[in-house]
Amino acid sequence: MIDFSERADILIRFACGALIAFGCYLVVQPFMTAILLSAIIVVVSWPLFLRLNNFCQDKKIISSFLMVLILTFCVIIPLSLISIIIAQQLPGAVTNLTNALKNFTMPTWIETIPYIGPWLQKEFVFTIEPAAIAGIAEKIINPISQEVLNFAVVIGKSLVQIILVVLISFFFYKDGEIIARKVLEFLERVSGDLSAEFSVIAVTTTRSVVYGIVGTALGQAIVAFIGFAIAGVPGALLLSIAVFVLSVVPVGPPLVWGPVAFWLYSQHEIGMAVFMVLWGLLAVASVDNFLKPLLIARGSPLPLSLVFLGVFGGVIAFGILGLIIGPVVLAVGVSMFKIWLGRRSRSNLRKLLQKKAPEPNPQMNRPTQATTAPRNPPRRNHPKTFGSGRKS
Repeated sequence: MIDFSERADILIRFACGALIAFGCYLVVQPFMTAILLSAIIVVVSWPLFLRLNNFCQDKKIISSFLMVLILTFCVIIPLSLISIIIAQQLPGAVTNLTNALKNFTMPTWIETIPYIGPWLQKEFVFTIEPAAIAGIAEKIINPISQEVLNFAVVIGKSLVQIILVVLISFFFYKDGEIIARKVLEFLERVSGDLSAEFSVIAVTTTRSVVYGIVGTALGQAIVAFIGFAIAGVPGALLLSIAVFVLSVVPVGPPLVWGPVAFWLYSQHEIGMAVFMVLWGLLAVASVDNFLKPLLIARGSPLPLSLVFLGVFGGVIAFGILGLIIGPVVLAVGVSMFKIWLGRRSRSNLRKLLQKKAPEPNPQMNRPTQATTAPRNPPRRNHPKTFGSGRKS
């Protein structure tokens, strides 16, 4: 039985451990976003790092430095520059869009349509009310543009976070195998023999989500570039790059092709403006609606419906990193639930078989005794058998 002093020692140890853990969290918390982003980047690009490390003859410092250079020049610097441009140009674009909606007028050629032209003009003026539509559009556009603006400002101006991502990624590349072993040891203490399975699920889900996001953004950018080129919009390449960046944010691409459609309308290119709207709604949006879930579900154990829940719920709960954290958490949770159900069903089946199996009867295992003893052949020196026939 534990006495009072031993209980006090246990409570003091627990309190000290909790206090140290909380202090570590307070120290790491300002850099948590950079750490998570670096971990995601390293996990996704780890196969490329292994190839580069083999090319560098297993010199991890050199290969880690080269990977950081590739990451900086191919991802971080372009993303920062584009984010700064978006942060500078987005407020003016939103203002021009709302002004265009307020000053929107029905084309004059509609009134010349026989029989229904004057009626359409009258219904548009008294029923649709462009000023009211502009107010509604402003209420919808302003929150979305503010979120995009905040995201662009965070990426474009948080140089400290970007430098931290680069430095942490370098050490993750260099010591990735050691860190992975320590993480597996921690998971073994938490989940036992299921740690390897959970780690594989987390890695595959992270890679599939990132591949799905990047692949969808690339597909939307290509489709949008085709539409911009058909409509004859100047700067189609830069606009498609903006579509690629904004595809990460929900309802991001309409912030690019929507103003383009209004610009075409202001240039009296009504047919191309209608084409741009239809192209954005049908072609560009279909890439996000169909390609992203397929790419994510291809490498993830989650069904398609849970992929949607993980992506959108993760964004709501964790912000932009929730695009990856949400599906990963759901994948691990669903796997734990399946394993728990499998173990319960196996234990129930084992109990059922033990109840139905007949108990062994010890009498059945005893050999049956013969009713008649076997007849032995007579011995020649037996007195009863051979004594009477012997002559004296």
